[in-house]
This record gives sequence, structure tokens and C-alpha cells, in this order.
Amino acid sequence: MMRAIVLLFSLSLLMACSEKEMVPAKAAPVIGVISITPDTIVQFQDSAYVTIQYEDQNGDIGNVDPDVNDLEIKDSRLSQADTYHIQPLTPDGMELFIRGQIKIRLNTLFLLGIGDYETVTFSIRLRDQANQWSSTVTTDPIVIKRQ
Repeated sequence: MMRAIVLLFSLSLLMACSEKEMVPAKAAPVIGVISITPDTIVQFQDSAYVTIQYEDQNGDIGNVDPDVNDLEIKDSRLSQADTYHIQPLTPDGMELFIRGQIKIRLNTLFLLGIGDYETVTFSIRLRDQANQWSSTVTTDPIVIKRQ
């Protein structure tokens, strides 16, 4: 009888450990490009708009500190990305699954060369408060032209 109780207790401990090990680690945000519009802009005059969708299993996208930039957008013609601040997308301290869209305005785009137009794409990624970056997604190309 005592052996059965010890065996049952040991099995319940093993099952509890197994359950904890099966809980997935917090995942990085997942993003995708919905659109970039318009497909042609005039330099210094027009803005382009990128709409991305996001999902985050624990809702820790965005930061209350305005000096923290967690959105990165890289122009295909440049070597460095620009970074932007995102406000928190959930109430402070709440951990919940979130899904939504972010519309990003890309203004003051201009030609880097001497030609009449350039084609450009933008690579985008998003970081959560756990310092995990999403995969990088790339927009369809747009054309920037002279006036």
C-alpha cells in the first residue's frame, strides 16, 4: 500500500514537471506587410504609407519610454535602418494575446542619385519588451520620381 502511494506521488511529480516543460517560451512578435501605397510618389512632396499586421502572444509590444525605439524600417538604398517609438499596445503589466495593424507614414522620401526615378523597398521588423525581434518583412517596391 505504501509503495503504491509513493509511486502515485512520484508519478504526479513527474507529470507536473512535464507540464511545465511543455509550456512554450514567450515568442517574438509576428508581423506581415498588408500594403504599401501609393506605388509611385514625387520626392519631397508625397508620403508613402505602409500597413503592417502584428500578433504577439503576451502583448508586450511598445514602450512607455519615448526614447525606446522598437520599430525598425530600412530603405533598400541605405545601409542603416531608421527606428521609431511605439506606444504600448496593452494596458501596463497586462499579458494577453494581441493582434492588429499599424499604419506607418513614410514622409520626405527623396532620390539619392541623379536619375529621374528610383525603385525602393522597405524592410521592417518589430521588437517587444523582452528584446525579441520579429522576422524581417519587406514591402513591395515603390517608385520615387522627380517633380
